[in-house]
Amino acid sequence: MPATLLLLAGEAERPVLAALLRSVASGLRVMEIARVADLPRDLETLSQARLVAFLFSEIVPAEVLEGLGFGAYNIHPGPPEYPGWMPVSFALYDGAPRFGATIHEMAVKVDAGTICDVENFDVPADATQASLSELTYAASLKLFRRWAEVLAMPPLKLPRLPLKWSGRSCTKRGFAKLARIAQAASEEEVRRRIQAFGDGDGFTPPTTAPWT
Repeated sequence: MPATLLLLAGEAERPVLAALLRSVASGLRVMEIARVADLPRDLETLSQARLVAFLFSEIVPAEVLEGLGFGAYNIHPGPPEYPGWMPVSFALYDGAPRFGATIHEMAVKVDAGTICDVENFDVPADATQASLSELTYAASLKLFRRWAEVLAMPPLKLPRLPLKWSGRSCTKRGFAKLARIAQAASEEEVRRRIQAFGDGDGFTPPTTAPWT
C-alpha cells in the first residue's frame, strides 16, 4: 500500500470521498487537495503515492504524473465519446441518446489515458444542463464507490478496457463558438444552443450532493 493517496476534488466532495477511501483501507493517508498548486512535488513523496481526481478541472503537470509510484486515475463527467471540457453541453447540443461518466488512467494528454470503466445511462428526452449534470454526477459517484477499494489499495489496479476515446473533442473554444448565436440562426438552432450552452456552464454539480 502506498504511503499517500492524493485526492483532487471539490470542496463538498473531498471529505466524503476521503472518508470512503479510509474506510476501505485502514491506515491509508489521504491528502485532500483543492488545487494543483498544492500537490507535493518532491520525488520521495510522489514515489509512494497514487493520485485520484474526481471531476477536477485543472490539469495535473506531467512531472507529477511521471513521479507517481502508483499511478493516477481520473473520473471524467462524460463517456469516452465526449473527451475534454464541459461534455454535458456538447452532448445536449448533439442530441446524444446516451451519456455517462468514465474512470481512466491519467496521461500527460488530457482525457487520453487507458479507459478502466464506464457508467452509462439513457438521456431523458427533456434533459437540461442541470438535469443531465445531476445524472452525470450520480454516475461519477457510482464509479468512485465501485472502485474505491481498488483505488485505495495499490498495487491493485483497475481493469484496462479495450475502449478508445473518440467522437467530439470538447474544448473551451468550441464551447464559446457554439454559445454565440448568429442572427441568421433558425428557430431550432437557437433552441438547441440555448438548451446546451445558454447559462454558460456545461457541468454544474448539484447543490445537494447525492451521496446516498
